[in-house]
Parts: sequence; structure tokens; C-alpha cells
Amino acid sequence: MRTLIVGAGAMGCLFSAKLHLSGFDVTLFNRENERVKWIEREGIQLITVDNEQVQAFVPVIYDTGKLEKYDLILILVKSFATEAVLTELKHIVDENTIVLSLQNGVGNLEIMQKVVPRADLGIGGTGSGASVLNIGMIAHRATGVTNIGFIEDRQPDKYLYISEMFSKSGIETVITEDVQSVIWTKLMINVAFNSLTAITRLRNGDVLLPKAGESLVRELLTEALEVAEKEGVEILYANPIEDILQIGHTQIARNQSSMLTDVLKSRKTEIEVINGAIVKYGKKHGISTPYNELMMALIKVIEESYPKQIER
Repeated sequence: MRTLIVGAGAMGCLFSAKLHLSGFDVTLFNRENERVKWIEREGIQLITVDNEQVQAFVPVIYDTGKLEKYDLILILVKSFATEAVLTELKHIVDENTIVLSLQNGVGNLEIMQKVVPRADLGIGGTGSGASVLNIGMIAHRATGVTNIGFIEDRQPDKYLYISEMFSKSGIETVITEDVQSVIWTKLMINVAFNSLTAITRLRNGDVLLPKAGESLVRELLTEALEVAEKEGVEILYANPIEDILQIGHTQIARNQSSMLTDVLKSRKTEIEVINGAIVKYGKKHGISTPYNELMMALIKVIEESYPKQIER
């Protein structure tokens, strides 16, 4: 299966390296920048969960004119870039192309349906996590299950192959029929940790160590779960708050959230589709979401004040 991974951030590099090192046909696509030029020359340096360093010379494309046809296009860019990126890729997508998003937040599926409606669309959430250590080096920090689902049942054999391909590469993957549950379950993890870690500049596990940190996570999740219930979405945990706290203490404890990375690099975050999504759907259902509103406001203050921040 020819696979194109879109986005050379931590997760794009993680999936690219893992698939390439396991012998699968994978190409990395990203706009031309210093990182992809480095990867093109030096490969992706991956620190595994066992703290071993390996090197993956993944083919890199940054010129859309050089893109060919691919069986699977895996979208791993920031949610606010989804529409622009898919518009660039429209010319290589047909009804047999599987376009799978493993992005954060909600709303990516709707964008996919708008821009590439002919494609065989899938959506999912990954429990794997990675951190960028330097320009060409990433560390695999979290190893949770990746859940994927597909909107139509067009190519079931290919869906099974994708899950097996990911799993054989060391990213345990299962297929689910309830796509919205997959999206919202991943959203719960992001709501719990992303904004709070970005504000405190702590890793996921460390933000839970103070009692106040755990208390804030509980409040954020309580609001999010009430919203999900009103949306009629089932969260894929038996006891969501306790299970997510346990995941934070174990599977993703060492991970640096993507939002924290964005803040440290003075970049735009995905706050609108994470805590902002809870606020949006809360208003829709008349549910008060003060904790998520506060997190969104604080991140907005940080984003809009990067040039004025006091250096440590």
C-alpha cells in the first residue's frame, strides 16, 4: 500500500519513521521548510520508547507537482491547515483513495467531506505521542491505542490492512464502527491536557502531580463529558475521568503536548477545535463551560502576546 503522510510535525515524523523502518512504502509530504530539507538530507532521527536511537531515510516531497497516486493519504497537519492542504492534494485523490485523518479536535471530517468528497474517508484518534527534540529528531513518548473508523464500507480489506500495517509498525491500531466516538474520545484527552500543559509548561504526567492540577483536569472533563452526552456521543472508556487520569499518569505521562510545543515555539495553537469545541457545543446545548472557556481565553492571551513575553 503506497502511503503519503501529510505533515512533518512530531506525529507525521513518528508515523513516517515507524512505517518506513518496518518496510512499508511511505512518503512524507510537507511544505518546503528547514525541517523537511534536513530530513531529506539526514533522515528522521527517532528515539524509541526503549530510548534507542534509529534513523529513517523517508522519501520527502514538498512540490505538489511531484505527487503521484497513493492508496492511503494520512493527514497529520494542524486542524487549521486541513482545508488548505487538502485543496493542494485534490488532483491526486479519486474514489479509491483512502484519506484518513488522525488530527486533534473536531471538525476535520466535515472539511474532508467538503474538499475531497469523492475520497474514501476515514477518521481516528491516536494514543501514540511524540515530541520534537530538535530539527530532525523526535522522541516516541506515548504508546496508547490508535482507533480508526471509516465513513462508508467501500474497501474493508484495505481498512484491515491499514490497521495491521500500523500495528506491525509498533502503533497498535483497531478499527471501530463508531467514528464519532473515536473523535470525541481523543478530544477528551486533548481537553484534559493540552491547554493546561501549555499554560503551565509541564509534561502531561507532571501537570497531574499537584492536587490543583488534577482538580482542573477533572473540571475540564466534567464539562466536556456533559457536552458529549448531549451530542449523543459515547466515550470509549468505562469510567472516562478516572481512565483518562490513569492514562495521563502512565501511557502519556512523558509526552509534551502539541499545544505546549506550539506555545514554546510561539505558534498558533489548535485551541479552537479542542477546548473551543467544548465551549461551542456547550452554547449549542445551553451548557455552562466556564473551565474550558477560561482555558481558551488564557491560550488566546498567550497567542496574541508572543512578542511581549518576558524571557526566562
